Amino acid sequence: MIHHIVLFRLKPGITWDSPEVRAAEELQERMGEEIPDLRAWTCGRNITDRAAAHDYAVLGLLDDEAALARYLAHPFHRRTAEAWTALSDRVLADIPARPAPPTTRFPHHPEGDSRVRTR
Repeated sequence: MIHHIVLFRLKPGITWDSPEVRAAEELQERMGEEIPDLRAWTCGRNITDRAAAHDYAVLGLLDDEAALARYLAHPFHRRTAEAWTALSDRVLADIPARPAPPTTRFPHHPEGDSRVRTR
């Protein structure tokens, strides 16, 4: 499995009020429905105002490098990437997904159902 991660920073003069930005967001929101190779998809605006933070992020999960190549070549992905090119600068990474670590309930937590990693 591969995590596909992209961080977007809006270019100077581009704001969230721009109809082009909203259109690009709408395309991103449909990505998981449009491209069958995506096992999971999430995207959204950053909720913090830290100086190093990017404005928008996407995270996809694909089976393998062949699925990643099909995703990148898919016409809907290409259309969406083109929409963002005029609006933002991007950084990205494609990294192997590791198996989830075992988890256990943390019984003394006030909410009772929080999870923590075990060693």
